[in-house]
Amino acid sequence: MSMLRIFSLSLLLLAASRLLGLVRDVVVATQFGLSGHADAALVVLSFPDLAVSLLWGAAIPAVMVPRMAGRDAVHIAAEGARWSRLATVLFILAGMVVWWGQHLIVHLLAPGLDASEAALAAQALGWSALVALPAGAVAMVGNAMLQAQGRLQWQYTGQVVFNLSLIGGLIVAAHTGQFTWVTLGVAVAALARLVLMRRASRMATPGAVSGQVWPDMASLRALVLALAASGLTVLYTLAARALMSDAGPGQLGVFQYAQRVGELPLHTVFAVASALALARLSAAESQGDSARAQSETRQWLQAMLWLSALIALAGMVAAPGIVRLLFGWGRMTAEAQQQVTEAMRWILLLLPLQAAQLVLATRLNSHRRIADQVLGYGAGLAALAAVGTVLAAQPWRGLAAYGAAWAVAVAVLWWRLARHQRDAQWRNAAVLLGVLLILAAAGAALHAAALPWAVALVAAALLFAAGVAALLRFDPLGRLVRDRYTSRRLRRAS
Repeated sequence: MSMLRIFSLSLLLLAASRLLGLVRDVVVATQFGLSGHADAALVVLSFPDLAVSLLWGAAIPAVMVPRMAGRDAVHIAAEGARWSRLATVLFILAGMVVWWGQHLIVHLLAPGLDASEAALAAQALGWSALVALPAGAVAMVGNAMLQAQGRLQWQYTGQVVFNLSLIGGLIVAAHTGQFTWVTLGVAVAALARLVLMRRASRMATPGAVSGQVWPDMASLRALVLALAASGLTVLYTLAARALMSDAGPGQLGVFQYAQRVGELPLHTVFAVASALALARLSAAESQGDSARAQSETRQWLQAMLWLSALIALAGMVAAPGIVRLLFGWGRMTAEAQQQVTEAMRWILLLLPLQAAQLVLATRLNSHRRIADQVLGYGAGLAALAAVGTVLAAQPWRGLAAYGAAWAVAVAVLWWRLARHQRDAQWRNAAVLLGVLLILAAAGAALHAAALPWAVALVAAALLFAAGVAALLRFDPLGRLVRDRYTSRRLRRAS
């Protein structure tokens, strides 16, 4: 299958998965509104994937893919078997720890819940973690194997199955009034994804693998650094949600809904692009062609900054209409929709920072500079904690702390990569600063002069279409995508 076809199919499947995740949040919002019960459901539904991502999911590709890219099927199968054994042992223990400390974990994640809602969430969280954590961790090993082989479409198919199962459990729970169905939905979703990932990863690799049982010490040391790097970014979300929850019932939901909608477009495109780019940049580094990897990184960063700015600007304009269409039903009042709209605009303002972080992290991963990521993300977490401590318990405190974390993390990552490559990329730095100023001004203007939501949707669609056309014409990477698509279309026509 060609690279363009893999990218297109993977992007379609990932978009379907992310949209199903959005549907899941919409079901929670319409059934429970902005309430403590909604916050409890969101904690239980999101905890398994956030915990696996924090402790495993984002780190495993960073360690495994550079070691498997370009290798034969026997080597990939052997690596996968070793990491699967380790994942099973570690996350059975992790599930037991969560079950034992379920009440403390719920208090840390959602301090604004009252006693009855916290008890309900804790019970569901404890039982679901016993199944979902080990199943999710082993599935992530399969994801890394598929990524190394360039077979991303199976990875995102697993996410579609996962979200469909969660939605099914949530709908049954809402109609029966039994929170137990949320627990069952989480467990079934994790097992279904695991079965699919195991079968897909074995389709192109040998079934029986002999040799070393566990990963070597060098890989384990790299894993510890990668866990610290990837886990810290997940802590940004968890800490910001906790700060929001501390302001009162329903505020965790405001952050969850705004983040889900605001970050969905950029992260959908970038998740596929970065997976393909990591294998490509790792191969270039292993072949000693650092100049090509550096040049591609510079173009990629510029394209992602402009694309994220376009998505953010169009999203800011369309925010009232999007929130009205998605959450303007059931128990979501007009005031609740307005809160989500304002929070969503703040999340959108941060998209260029997140785009820069994703590109910088992928480039650092390609030549195994994981310690620099730990430094950057640790500095961001320190900034988040400082802002959260200084500010009073207001609804916008979590958003301000979240923004401070990304700003500081990107600054440190940029400095470390510039020092390593001896290339500060001043032009891209100017682009980043410029788009942040433009988006801040646009957000202030839209807050002062609110457009009717239908007019805002039309204006945002026209703005986005014009921006995409400009990127395809003037951006180097955009021109490359346009030319490849055009040449392929012409070949088909002939």
